Amino acid sequence: MRWYELLLALVAIHLMTGCQREFGNRNLAQLRPNMTQKEVESILGNPDRTEKVELELETQKKTMAITRYYYIHDGQTVVLHFQNGRLVNEPDKLKEQ
Repeated sequence: MRWYELLLALVAIHLMTGCQREFGNRNLAQLRPNMTQKEVESILGNPDRTEKVELELETQKKTMAITRYYYIHDGQTVVLHFQNGRLVNEPDKLKEQ
């Protein structure tokens, strides 16, 4: 019975490590301006980090509230900007490694 418990534990560990979020340029190509944060999360998963900032507009003397999502993949960072819960920029592609 001991070997069965060990086997079960090894399978559980393997499944947990296999559930890491993976994304690539194919996923990034699906993103379009005006998508909601939930739509983006359904494609890329939860972001590694988020922040809310006031972005200064270069042509005007005011700021606009945005939310930034940061996704990190193989040492590369993808930053997405949302205004009023909608994606405002198309992401840069990941560099081939």
